[in-house]
Amino acid sequence: MRWKPRFIAFIVCFAIGFLVAAVVAAILRRHFSRRLSEPASTSSLCVTNNYFNSPEEVLAALKSPEVNARKRIFSQLLLRPDIGTIYYDYERDLNYPERADRALLRYVQLDDSTETEALLTFVRFEHPVALVFKQDACGWRLVAAISSWLRFEDYPYDNWLSLPETIEPSIHQLLIRESHGDATTYVRKARLFRLNGNALTQVAELEEEAIEPLGDGPSDVKRHRLNHYNFGASGITSEVTDEIIQLNGAAPRYSYWLETDGSWHARESNWNRRPATRVKTLNVSKGVLKWNPQEGRFVKS
Repeated sequence: MRWKPRFIAFIVCFAIGFLVAAVVAAILRRHFSRRLSEPASTSSLCVTNNYFNSPEEVLAALKSPEVNARKRIFSQLLLRPDIGTIYYDYERDLNYPERADRALLRYVQLDDSTETEALLTFVRFEHPVALVFKQDACGWRLVAAISSWLRFEDYPYDNWLSLPETIEPSIHQLLIRESHGDATTYVRKARLFRLNGNALTQVAELEEEAIEPLGDGPSDVKRHRLNHYNFGASGITSEVTDEIIQLNGAAPRYSYWLETDGSWHARESNWNRRPATRVKTLNVSKGVLKWNPQEGRFVKS
């Protein structure tokens, strides 16, 4: 009966080995199933029209000679034309969108993340547009879009957007200029935006220039305010000159090249660009706007 102890020992060893193998197999199965499920879930989240392979891809589509390429990218960017006139052929623009004019792509640091953001600017239907893209694991995503209304400004609006450093060194904000007016009044303002997470937040507003009628006086005599401001470590310093001016002569003419039709155009500037002489200085005031981290904006000191 010597075989009985050997048989029992064999059974015990076999059971222990089988148990260890089962435990190891379960651990490996769980590990590999987790590894396989993670890319699947990530890829499923990335299958969306909200992502682009690169900002260069968006730029190329906006300037593409192919109508379908421009139609597809404008639809993906969810940009719709602004109806600003009495007659506007929306259907034609929807199906045959014009190429973007003055398109420019820059990589700038707009927040405190390690990666730079992509800033794509262009002009469409005489409205300048800025698109901000951020990169994550899925690709490049459009996080902010902003436009400007520039009435009585000279096309192609070279100075409508600038990138000052006002809060932290090496981190830029977006300074957007816009203007409005009529036959007798002109106002130009600048709004300062900060990229906060995935949204642009306005943190300051400045009046750059204003021309207003002077009571019942001659039409060429105006009240004029001009703001000279600077960005620095102490905040936004400004010096506003309030004066009376006399407009003289005609508005200057200027020419510009339009990429959409490949030709030169000539225009006359608005009346606010007419030459002027100072009649009287009314006041000169100085002020400082300082950054308030609690309120998240610039306030008067």
